[in-house]
Amino acid sequence: MEIFMSSAEEAFLHVGSMIGFFIVLFGYINYKTNENFTYIITKNKKLQPLIGALIGAIPGCGGSLAIIPLYIQGKLSFGAIVASLIASMGDAAFILISANFKVYLIVTIVGLITGILTGYIVDIFNLEIKLNLRKKQVSPLTRGTSCACNHGLSNNRENVKNQNSKIYKFAYLMTHKVGYKIYLLILLVGFAFMTIAHSGIENEIIHSIHELEEVLAVLGILSSIIYTMCFKVVSNNYNIDKDDRSSLKNILINGVAEISFIITWIFIAYLGYDFVVMLVGGEEYIANLVLYTGIGSVFIGALLGLIPGCGVQILLMSFYLKGNLPLGAVIANSISQDGDALFPIIALDKKSALWASIITTIPAILVGIIVYIITV
Repeated sequence: MEIFMSSAEEAFLHVGSMIGFFIVLFGYINYKTNENFTYIITKNKKLQPLIGALIGAIPGCGGSLAIIPLYIQGKLSFGAIVASLIASMGDAAFILISANFKVYLIVTIVGLITGILTGYIVDIFNLEIKLNLRKKQVSPLTRGTSCACNHGLSNNRENVKNQNSKIYKFAYLMTHKVGYKIYLLILLVGFAFMTIAHSGIENEIIHSIHELEEVLAVLGILSSIIYTMCFKVVSNNYNIDKDDRSSLKNILINGVAEISFIITWIFIAYLGYDFVVMLVGGEEYIANLVLYTGIGSVFIGALLGLIPGCGVQILLMSFYLKGNLPLGAVIANSISQDGDALFPIIALDKKSALWASIITTIPAILVGIIVYIITV
């Protein structure tokens, strides 16, 4: 139960609500600007790795999380995402900012430069094409969608029959009537909770709000699973206007479908991760593997960066501040780890997630060794 609750809070409040907020925000701004907003961000392919790295360098995972949907939609290059993931320090950035701002600047600058260079290398050598990434990428909005006209009269009759069923009527109510509005309300409340949790403000009102986080997290996860299932039922039996961007309602409905799908799979990923960590002895046990291994700590730090989320890196950062870890190991881990931003990529494009993890690990080891040699 503790693992379930922890996974629900991480998946919905700390990661999902932020992703969802940006998806809804981008969708609304694009609607109001006739797609000009996204065009401004993505029009210059040559600047995308630079932009991705700068956004990723923002403390926390918010920057990288915000641009992941643009990559999934084919509007950002793979190099831009790699640059953003490398430059991102995750939530461990806040620990360094408060404890040692000078080291924070060093780690950030090293990660930023490494991210920019690696991102441009990825794009110059067209690794996205050579690795066959995003080929025939299937959106969660279209997954399972079928147009009856492509399957003959018999399927038309079957779809009409399905649309008259109680299950379909309930699913349509959830996705196209009142359900998506309720989901958006839960999502925005979750985003507000997440913002308050990271504000550092402490008083009786804030403490009371914290006590409701578990309830909201469970509600958000259950709503995500239900909405994902309902949207699949509707899309299997109804030719939805998934490409219609002229309607704000349609944008919100499709946006909620994408958000709920992402959050559902992020939750599953967190559950798996937490169970594995529990079986091996906990995150602190994993972090202790890096101690007292000399230059080997750089390799271990980089490999631990393959673990999604920010938990292990936060522990490594605390060990470094106590004088138990070399800076090279910390930088290797910072470059290699992708924080919470890796979860939505895992949910939507597993092949891209795998190659992003592999590619970010290579400069992590090289730069970590250089820093280790210079500083030891």
